Amino acid sequence: MNAVIDTNLLVRMASAGSHDPLFFAWRERRFDICLSRSLFRELEDVLARSKMKRFVRPASAARFLRDLREDALFVEPADKAPRCRDPKDDVVLATAVSAQADFLVTADKDLYDDPELVARMRQLDIQIVLPPEFLRFLD
Repeated sequence: MNAVIDTNLLVRMASAGSHDPLFFAWRERRFDICLSRSLFRELEDVLARSKMKRFVRPASAARFLRDLREDALFVEPADKAPRCRDPKDDVVLATAVSAQADFLVTADKDLYDDPELVARMRQLDIQIVLPPEFLRFLD
């Protein structure tokens, strides 16, 4: 099963490590993470911010990024993908389309709380879900 995990959730995975259910399921190989280089760079930038050091130790962030770089399935974002009401999220959608992901896992209301967007992505066989819902699919 392939999933694109939104950057905010990847940050949470990096900070909580094995205490985060998504992190644990990924390390247990219950799903594969799909990423684009641009999403990975965004994650690197966020984790490198000085204010993030309170939440994620630099060594933990580096280890998480290394593991993600080695294990994630990298794709180029699709040229044609549904658009989000927040244009900054378009790359997440384009990555999910290009990866032919089964799921886009997010806590971003601009993605999961837009019925038209959810329907368009479902037509592409991609479900936009919150983390608890995704974890239920893994059980």
